[in-house]
Amino acid sequence: MPVLLLTEDDVRQLLTMEMALEAVEDGLRKLALDEAVNVPRARTQTDHAMQHVMSAAAKSLGVMGYKAYATGRKGANFHVGLFDGKTGALQALMQADYLGQMRTGAASGVATEYMARMDASEVGLFKRARS
Repeated sequence: MPVLLLTEDDVRQLLTMEMALEAVEDGLRKLALDEAVNVPRARTQTDHAMQHVMSAAAKSLGVMGYKAYATGRKGANFHVGLFDGKTGALQALMQADYLGQMRTGAASGVATEYMARMDASEVGLFKRARS
């Protein structure tokens, strides 16, 4: 089976915030129901760069995957790999900078949906002063 390869531009064209909100909410629900597993970030490094890797699996979706990124003085490079949960076959590789940004925003959106009062019409933001 061919592997789907998605560039940053592909992800930007395909992923909407509505999709990200739905996926994050569904993922959090699956974690709460023990239908998914999330492995915390692990790091390795050389003298000049650091690699960060996180992985997860969703039994009921039949998929598992990882997000890996390397950081150094010249910036960061992000990618995600998705595998079939039954066969272990690689299904997709994608550049994931925009994907991570959308996931971060969606996580805040889901939290706000469930934690805000139903009649709330304003939001307050706090900015920490730098010392």
